[in-house]
Amino acid sequence: MTNGTIIFVGAGPGAPDLITCRGRAALERADVIIYAGSLVNEQLLEWAPRAERFNSAGMTLEQVLGVMTAAYRQGRTVVRLHTGDPAMYGAVAEQYRELDRLGIPFEVVPGVSSVFAAAAALQTEFTMPGITQTAILTRDAGRTPVPEAEDLEKLAAHGTTLALFLSVGDMDKLTEKLLRAGRSPATPAAVVYRAGWANEKIVRGTIADIAAKVRAADIKRQSIIVIGEVLARSGETSLLYGENFAHGYRAEDHFNGCCAVFALTENGAHKAAEIAAGLASAVIVLPEKLKLLAPASRVVAYPQGGLHDAVMAAWREYDGLIMIMASGIVVRAIAGLCGHKSSDPAVVVCDEQGNYAVSLLSGHLGGANRLAVQTARITGGKPVITTASDGRGILAFDELAAIRGWRIANPELLTEISARILDGEAMDIAIPPEIYDNYYAAAGQFRRNSRVETPCGAVYDGSGVLHLVRRPLVLGVGCRRGATARSIAEAVKLSGYGTFDQIVTIDKKLAEPGLVEFAASRGLSLRGYSVEELNRADAPNPSPRAIQEFGVHSVAEAAAILASGNPVLTVEKIKHDGVTVAVGMGISCDE
Repeated sequence: MTNGTIIFVGAGPGAPDLITCRGRAALERADVIIYAGSLVNEQLLEWAPRAERFNSAGMTLEQVLGVMTAAYRQGRTVVRLHTGDPAMYGAVAEQYRELDRLGIPFEVVPGVSSVFAAAAALQTEFTMPGITQTAILTRDAGRTPVPEAEDLEKLAAHGTTLALFLSVGDMDKLTEKLLRAGRSPATPAAVVYRAGWANEKIVRGTIADIAAKVRAADIKRQSIIVIGEVLARSGETSLLYGENFAHGYRAEDHFNGCCAVFALTENGAHKAAEIAAGLASAVIVLPEKLKLLAPASRVVAYPQGGLHDAVMAAWREYDGLIMIMASGIVVRAIAGLCGHKSSDPAVVVCDEQGNYAVSLLSGHLGGANRLAVQTARITGGKPVITTASDGRGILAFDELAAIRGWRIANPELLTEISARILDGEAMDIAIPPEIYDNYYAAAGQFRRNSRVETPCGAVYDGSGVLHLVRRPLVLGVGCRRGATARSIAEAVKLSGYGTFDQIVTIDKKLAEPGLVEFAASRGLSLRGYSVEELNRADAPNPSPRAIQEFGVHSVAEAAAILASGNPVLTVEKIKHDGVTVAVGMGISCDE
């Protein structure tokens, strides 16, 4: 007879719909269920009407193991159903140990712990910037002692968030320990009884009064105690979603095009799904046999032996190809497709572990260097970029053009100018000062020609000029009443752009003194759009404040989209000191 299966399942904190999908599926195919008595909502058992049930509340460890092992040897599926997540005070270690001794395999399905159900009930998070970045999950000593180093007074002295299990029975003793540890009597405290159950109860207070409030609520068991300033929700704003904070998924100079991520193996398919999820727009291209390993909405499958045809189709359709396979396979696949660096897509090769992302083709104009950097940020690996100028820390002019959305009017000069740069020749460049300062001032061999205020390239020995032709830039601005020209200029500086062809806003702000002064300082007039016009633009980040004040979903972003005629913003809205700015780039180039 074939042996059965043993699955430890976290039942979640209480409500039947808080079990995981995998946990429910295990229950539905169970032949035997051993559940943790009243700690588990018996409604969960309704998903297994044919299963034999055992309430472990009245069973010894030996009896539980006896039922599991007997059913396993009979070829039956056993679910050991624990409350919350088995890893937290689940008493599962001894069960695991004995099954290991007997050579019986088992699976573990995690569950939602009651401590996280308590956080949800309290609508808080346990870590907040400016307060604490640590949460201690523990219990006070009772009938079950705790190691001396984990005495509650010692742990509480750290000042972190405390989440206490199995400790509500003597709140007076517990709060005395917290005070002796140096916690202020005014520290917020809360107790959540049966978190996640229909009869959930929440008691809030401070260390000074929480014990009395818990007694008044007649709470004696099945509770999570949370102690800490996080309950006041007064922490600083997280940097993670800050307007001007760049991280692995939201960094400057990222690759903006559509990508096809290829993989040939199971491990490669998993890595492809990870990379694709971190890109703005990407599909996952897999052999037919692997298509179920990635999200169906992203997968493009091809038949066995069809890699070459799939690469050829992607070459024509996508801006970038990320190939999770050996570089030799990639070289052979694209050898006959390569045309010119001005038209070839970016090609990046990545290993299955994501340790390296190699910019293989179209590093500058195609953006493969940027795509390699972005891929490495997603995987935690290292970008490998071999273009000479990047190796010396100099931004190549074709890369500058690609980043800024410019066009090179005379690309035949690129090779000669690049060679002179690498030879260390001094060179005059006529570009806006903010670009010079960001990319070239520190290199030493470049001098900015301040007599020319348009972005038109590199001049060497007076014998040739590489012309970089830009598309018109539009600055969209929204601001509070009384915003100064200086605060607007500071917000604009954060966009990374300094030279614009238009400044646009809502018509109700055309007479705003600070905005008028700022536009005049740039030698530009203001253009305003009506509420009706702005509401026709599909702005990516609607503003609740703009809706409340003007009845419009967006000012800066919508105005920039309308004026540029481009639905994709070059810089989405940046907020600073009561000013919001966004940058749009026109579809056609200035000649």
